[in-house]
Amino acid sequence: MVSTRLCNVLSRWFLCVLLCGSSAAVAQQVELTVDRNEVARGETLTLTIRVYDQRQGMQLDLTPLTTAFDVLGTRTSSQIRSINGAVESWTDYIITLFPLEEGELTIPALTISNQTTAPIAITVVNEGPRSNQSNDELYLEIETNKDSLYVQEQLLFTVRLYYTINGIRNPQFTELEMENSVIQLIGSPNQYEKLLDGVRFGVYEKRYVIFPQRSGPLEIPDILFRGEVTDGSSNFVFRNLNTRRVTAFIEGITIDVMERPASVQADGFWLPVTNLTLEEQWNPPLAELKVGDTISRTVSMVADGLDGAVLPPFSDMTLAGANVYPDPPNIERTFVDGNIVGTRTETVSIVATESGFIEIPQISVPWWNVNTDAAEVAVVPATRITVAAIAGAAPAEQAIASSGDLETLLAAVPVVDQAMIDAQNAAEVIAVDSFWLNLAIGLSFLIVAISVYRLVLVQNRKAINNYIRRQRTRIAAYYSPENNERVAFRQLSAACRGSDINQVRLTLIQWCEHFITMRAVRSMEDILQQTEAKELHEPARTIQSALYNPDPNAVNAFNGLELITLIGFLRSNRLQKHKQQLQQQLYALPPLYKT
Repeated sequence: MVSTRLCNVLSRWFLCVLLCGSSAAVAQQVELTVDRNEVARGETLTLTIRVYDQRQGMQLDLTPLTTAFDVLGTRTSSQIRSINGAVESWTDYIITLFPLEEGELTIPALTISNQTTAPIAITVVNEGPRSNQSNDELYLEIETNKDSLYVQEQLLFTVRLYYTINGIRNPQFTELEMENSVIQLIGSPNQYEKLLDGVRFGVYEKRYVIFPQRSGPLEIPDILFRGEVTDGSSNFVFRNLNTRRVTAFIEGITIDVMERPASVQADGFWLPVTNLTLEEQWNPPLAELKVGDTISRTVSMVADGLDGAVLPPFSDMTLAGANVYPDPPNIERTFVDGNIVGTRTETVSIVATESGFIEIPQISVPWWNVNTDAAEVAVVPATRITVAAIAGAAPAEQAIASSGDLETLLAAVPVVDQAMIDAQNAAEVIAVDSFWLNLAIGLSFLIVAISVYRLVLVQNRKAINNYIRRQRTRIAAYYSPENNERVAFRQLSAACRGSDINQVRLTLIQWCEHFITMRAVRSMEDILQQTEAKELHEPARTIQSALYNPDPNAVNAFNGLELITLIGFLRSNRLQKHKQQLQQQLYALPPLYKT
């Protein structure tokens, strides 16, 4: 009787616990807060999503935020507290947002844990060009050499970051992307120090040259800098330095791009530069030539303000009394005092074929002087070269006087007959018995081969076999899917093109073990729980459904080509991020105050 009552009490208590747990999961509460509702243009704000009584990790879909904001970073923080025996826990998802426009913006409704949050209104105000730089710990400055220019003329654009804080890591600037423009980074970023109003700033400078290809307004976009700064403290357990994100922002500018002047022919050369020169050199120096002599002519065009690749050819010519053999042009691009200088060098070899004169035509290249706003012409003057006949050479028509002389010559007794030729050939040939020579060569080769075999191969046979075995094992291990991501990817591609869904599962797990670095991948459940490549969740669910669904048509829902395309995108994106990290490490900002 007592045992029956005890069992009833325990079962009721266990049922209550289950009901309370399920009701807590259903009533899981979500809160959205921002640190402020009004920000200055160029400032960031922090969005905090608090989820109460969270039992396991959760994937947040932040895609709705990207229409009005740039998501700079996310981090999580979990808390547990107990008050009067009541235990409360929550997880904060802290998201740093950068508004893309000024005016009234809205953080849209988000669906989290089967709950839809309310939208939050944000006001972005413009408080001047340095509204987001009130503390002056870092700010941006941009500079151009001109407010207006001609189409295809060079525009020098400079971005400078001034900073007084140390330990800036992972610096990132907005990439310049403008339609109908050619953009080139001038060298590597410059780093130096500058004293402003008694304060010493570190300066990080990037210089660009821009060539607008179409007239009209050229919109240079807003420039955003973002990085991380260590505060010197660290997590006691893991010894990770605590960091905070820093940003700097400056509005873009508009440049007026003018069409080429009406006086310039539409189909002619259009070279808007500050200076253009033509230089001619002869090798050997000009002098009287003889028929058959060769002379080289080199003409160099140097343009201050254009890339050498856009400079036109200028040495295409044909000459009477000479053959012309042009070399491939040599095109160069250099930067002098921040300006691009293009060079095109053309060399032709001239071979005189007739006596007399060779007329080298003039070279004229029209260009537009952007300093004086006027047309000019660079000229290499025409040249006349005198070609003399070879001394003692008779004209071709005098070599044989007449047909009668030809018959006399043919009938005459030759000075050299066939007997003399045979005797000369016999005198130049030395007869050698080849049998003994071939025998000596063969015996020498055999002796060398036997010596190598006895002295090297026989005595070291075991070591050689062990070495060959080790090399084969090492190569086989390197090219195994367990150790080589490329081999695993090829096997996964082959499986996706086949019809064995179980083989696809095995090869996908094998490839994910290489690609996923945050956790070990041993099963499909590991793929579904990882957060490093969330794009793989849906294909993994489809594969699981195809494997364990009793419906035979479930296999048809899996598309192997789509999976290979997705994985190809992930691999390409990973490679691109790796290249960006290497570039950021190369151009990392040095500390302002060296210790």
